[in-house]
Amino acid sequence: MYSLRFSPVLPTAALAVVALSLPLGGCSSRAATPAAAPAAPAVTVAPPAQDLVQDTLQYTGRVEAVQRVEVRSRISGYLSAIQFKDGQLVKAGTPLFVIDQRPFLAMRDRARAALSAAEARYQLAHTQYERTNALQGSGAASAEDRDQAQGEYDGAKAAVQVAKAELRNAELELEYSTITAPITGRISDHRIDVGNYVSGGGAQGGVLATIVATDTVRATVDLPEADYQRLRRNGALPKQVTVSVEGVQATRQADIDFVDSETSNRSGTIRLRASVPNSDGLLVPGYFAQVKVPVGPRVERLLVPDALIQNDQNRKLVMVVDGESKAVPRAIETGALVGHKRVVLAGLAPDERVIVTGAGRVKPGDRVTATTAPQSN
Repeated sequence: MYSLRFSPVLPTAALAVVALSLPLGGCSSRAATPAAAPAAPAVTVAPPAQDLVQDTLQYTGRVEAVQRVEVRSRISGYLSAIQFKDGQLVKAGTPLFVIDQRPFLAMRDRARAALSAAEARYQLAHTQYERTNALQGSGAASAEDRDQAQGEYDGAKAAVQVAKAELRNAELELEYSTITAPITGRISDHRIDVGNYVSGGGAQGGVLATIVATDTVRATVDLPEADYQRLRRNGALPKQVTVSVEGVQATRQADIDFVDSETSNRSGTIRLRASVPNSDGLLVPGYFAQVKVPVGPRVERLLVPDALIQNDQNRKLVMVVDGESKAVPRAIETGALVGHKRVVLAGLAPDERVIVTGAGRVKPGDRVTATTAPQSN
C-alpha cells in the first residue's frame, strides 16, 4: 500500500514577504546621535553707576520732645470736670480741667463787696479831710483836727488799694479753677478722675496730665570722640543731618541746634542735637532714629543696586562677567544706601560687567551669554 505525503508550497509572493521581514545578517542598527551640549545661560549685564555721593557717619539716636510740661493745679479743690479726650492734640489755652468754682466765686463776690465798702470809707474820709482843711485855714479847726482828718483819709486810701489787691487775688484764683493747656501739643491720659480732691501749689500738687510739643521734635545722638575730631578736621561741623525712622517710613532733614561743650568721661562721646520738623506728628518722642551726619564734600562713587549684593558669611559679593564670558564673584566693600543703590567703596572697577538679571541661574565659573543692558538711574 502506498502512502502519499504532501509538502506545503508557499506562493512566490509570500516567500518574498517573508524574506523581506527577516533581519539581514551582518547589518547593524543606525548609530545613536550624540546629545547636544547645553546652551550657556543668558544674563544681562551693566556697568556700575557713577555719581557724586556725600560720605556720612551713621548713628542710632533718640527722638525727644522739644517741650514737655506737667499739668498741675495752682489751687486746691474738688475736680468737677475734664474737658479733653486722652491723647488728643490740644492748643495752648484750651480748657483741660475744672475745679469746683463755687468757693472761688464766693471769695470774688466778698472781695468785691469789701472793695465797695473801702471806697465808701475813702470818699467819706476824703470829704472830711477837705472840710477840716478848709476850717483850719479859717481858724475854725485846729491843726490837730486837720492832722487827724489827714490820717483817716490816707488810711482809707490805703484800704482801697488793699481791697483791690484782694479782689485781684480772688479773681486770679477763680481763673485758676479752670486749668488750661500751657503749650500746644499732644496730651497724655488724665491721672485723676472727677470728684477727687486736687492739692494745688506747684510741686506739692499731683500731676494731672502731661503735654508734649509735636510740631517740632529733637533727634539726639552721641558722637564718639574720634568721629567728632574727624568732622572737625574736615572743616566746621555740618549744619544739617538726615534723620530716619523706619517704623513710620519718615526721612527728614534736621538743623543741628546744639553740640555739647564737653565729652562724657564715662562713654567718651559728645552729644549732638538736631531740630526735626514734625507737622504731621509722625515722629513720637521715644522713637529710635537713624541719624546720618555728612562728612566733607561730595565725592564720585560707584553704585550698584542693593538687591544684587549677596552675603557670604562676613563678605559682600556681586556677580560679574569676566573677559572669558564666565561668571565670577567679586568681593566688595560697601557704603551708604542711596535710594535703591548701595555705594561701593572698594572691590569693583568702573568698567566691570555686573550681572543685573539672571545671576540666580549661574554658579561661579559658569560660561554665560551676556547682553548689555542700558544703565538705570
